[in-house]
Amino acid sequence: MIYYRSLFLSLVGLLMPINSYAVNCGTQGSLYPIKEQSALEHIQQRLKQLRASGEIEKHQQQLKEQAIATIERPKPVIGLTLTQHPRVFEKDLTLVVAEDIKGANGEILHKAGTRLNPLSNRLLHTKKVLLFLDGDDKKQVTWALNEHQKRSGLAKLVLVKGQPLALMRTFDVPFYFDQSGRLTQYFGFKHVPAMVYQQSDKLMIAEVKL
Repeated sequence: MIYYRSLFLSLVGLLMPINSYAVNCGTQGSLYPIKEQSALEHIQQRLKQLRASGEIEKHQQQLKEQAIATIERPKPVIGLTLTQHPRVFEKDLTLVVAEDIKGANGEILHKAGTRLNPLSNRLLHTKKVLLFLDGDDKKQVTWALNEHQKRSGLAKLVLVKGQPLALMRTFDVPFYFDQSGRLTQYFGFKHVPAMVYQQSDKLMIAEVKL
């Protein structure tokens, strides 16, 4: 009987509202207001100081000058040297079809395993070429401009080093730049000046000695 009574009182105690046990113990020890500056307030204050000192405007001007310098003279393609021994080699563009290629009506256009050359049915203009050169070498620039004129403007002049915008302003001819050397790596030439052109259904790369 005593056991059941104790169990009953325990259950009643658990079910009673928690508020009935809330007790105000008063203030224990000393209390101090929070005086630490918030991170947002610190940032705002720091920005005001930088504006007042002109540091922000100075930093923005530096970024602007760096951007202009990068555009005027992009980072050169590394690993290229002047052509000493001319050579011509082929870049194979042949693709192997991984699975059947079907037409709009379900007909098979190319079976899996078929080798396709995109140049077989797409002949480029015989005068259309890509010319890669060092824009800081006057001989290479002269050579590229002569090729551009000889090919009726169909030669694209691609720098691997130099100032494309300055050359455009000087000669009134479009100059491009091989950013990060992606084209150089794709075509696989090691020396400049170099020429990329189509011959029949082949893509040819020539390292030219001036």
